[in-house]
Amino acid sequence: MTNHKQLRVLAAPYSMLMHALPDEYNQAHVRKPAHLLLAVVCLILLAGSGCCEQQPRRVDLYCHRTANADLPENTLESLDQAALLGCDYVEVDIRRTLDGVLVLDHDGFLERLTDGIGEVEQSDYADLQLRDFGAWMSPRFAGLHLTTFRDALRLAHDRHIALILDIKTPGLVPDILTALRQEGMENQVRWPPDSEEVRRLIPHANIGARDVWLQPGLAARQVAMLHAQGKRVIANFSANGHELDLASMKSAVAAGVDGINVDYPRFGADAVGRPVEQRLAALIAQAGKGPAPARSAAILTLSRYQGFPLTPHFAEWLLDPDRRIARAAAIALVTAHPTPAWSTFAPALQASAPAPRANAAWALGQLRAPASLVIPLLHDSDSGVLAEALMALSRMPGPVDPAPMLRLLQHGDITVRGPAAVALAAHQPHLASAAIAAQLRAEVALARRHYDRWAGKGKPKLTQAEIDVTVGYYRCQMKMVQALATLHDPAATRALELEAFRPDADFSQVNGLVAAFQLWDRIAADPRPAIAALSSDPLAANRAEWMLIQAGPSILPALESALPAAKPAVRRRLLEIVAFQGDASALPTLRRIQAADPGDGSIQWAIEKIQAISSPADATAVIASSERNRK
Repeated sequence: MTNHKQLRVLAAPYSMLMHALPDEYNQAHVRKPAHLLLAVVCLILLAGSGCCEQQPRRVDLYCHRTANADLPENTLESLDQAALLGCDYVEVDIRRTLDGVLVLDHDGFLERLTDGIGEVEQSDYADLQLRDFGAWMSPRFAGLHLTTFRDALRLAHDRHIALILDIKTPGLVPDILTALRQEGMENQVRWPPDSEEVRRLIPHANIGARDVWLQPGLAARQVAMLHAQGKRVIANFSANGHELDLASMKSAVAAGVDGINVDYPRFGADAVGRPVEQRLAALIAQAGKGPAPARSAAILTLSRYQGFPLTPHFAEWLLDPDRRIARAAAIALVTAHPTPAWSTFAPALQASAPAPRANAAWALGQLRAPASLVIPLLHDSDSGVLAEALMALSRMPGPVDPAPMLRLLQHGDITVRGPAAVALAAHQPHLASAAIAAQLRAEVALARRHYDRWAGKGKPKLTQAEIDVTVGYYRCQMKMVQALATLHDPAATRALELEAFRPDADFSQVNGLVAAFQLWDRIAADPRPAIAALSSDPLAANRAEWMLIQAGPSILPALESALPAAKPAVRRRLLEIVAFQGDASALPTLRRIQAADPGDGSIQWAIEKIQAISSPADATAVIASSERNRK
């Protein structure tokens, strides 16, 4: 038989049923009339079993302007932090840049939130991307960038949170709606209730029509009366002097509110009975034992939390002999705010297992710690530790004796030699060019012999052992080329040119590609080696040509001088270079060459290409005339 409690349930209006439902049936983005029958059945069963009173009531946590007290507001990092701290609804401010990109920004002015001046609506998105949106709050957040609305939608979708849209500029609703549809977020946002544009364009928009916002000090009877009217009650603890009033927050929850709106989500999470510390404790437990993938995932999740005393835990996990765990802990320490004290890494640097030593060195390098902390590892017996220590040293300030680095440049393990070159270039540039160039030539010779042995067998499918050797040479040589690229003396440039213009097509041929790229901004000092390489092997000539196209206008006089006497194949390449550089000063030379050789169509092509860049109106007439002549 149905009791009085069940009858009250059956007689209740839909809005009150949905209020009474557990949270999983009462989220703003899943509430649908189709759930009514299920709601009634669930509530009858709960009432009949006598467990209704025991069902925990979920109070939603609203966050004002992302986690604005934890990280710079309206950044992607601040939105993520709000989700991590347990917020269900997060407010974001939306504006549109001069070129039509929807972005998150409250002020509209750039003076408070960036290192620049001006206005968001009067700035192109490319301009705003160059601004620092983090350092205004603290140096620890320097380098954060402006967030696009689409990126915010994707993060909210992934974190299963709803966004409250504060539209700061009229006329944005169509663009916002398009973005929501494309990102599958239409049912996961709350529109502003006072927008005529929203009411006109989206008649059925979720504007929180049932919500009533009250200030602190509300009474339980007041909340009950509003509930009886089918309302949802939100207690506001933002911008009213009660931002850190935990006692009032808890009183509001006890009074039966449906949500609280906060600027400090840690306080709000505590008030609604979901303290962040519980989440952290579970993650810490997961990080402490079990399979490595789950442990490292827990550590990396913990690393995203800001303002919690987690450094001791990360330092402990850095000592783990499992490389994956130690690296996750190292990442957490590198990204921690504020930066941990150098002494935090001391136990790991002296650990018996190699993984802690290697990852402590890596972390200290990322943090630009003093080189003296890692120098002792240059005598380590483990190649992996040596390689990480050398790469770390390349980023660390302070004096480093060249002897260990020169010794390690010829280490028996090829994985060490490349990092040794990088460290040597950073700390001993006056010695590095000659030493690295000589060792690179030796590496190329070793790779060539390995290639010749394989080619002598008819180039069969490489065995795994042969692949490993080849990959080892490749990795070593890439670091050596990069090391040379950091040096700007003539010897380093000559070494890069040697690789860029070397015609050999063996296992070391990628050296030439990378070296050629590094010469784009150097070859102007003396373009003659590149011009000479235009008559070389096709691969080397291609690299030289593209290098000269990218080098800039300072090389053009040398090219113009080379054009008249150049052989046809080289002349074609020279014509392409001056054409793609739009070298208008070469036009008289090109016309003289054309008069002497009217049958060379590439000259006319180059003239048209140059005019298209330098004189578009003239170019149109020239091209039209050329087309008529062809017909």
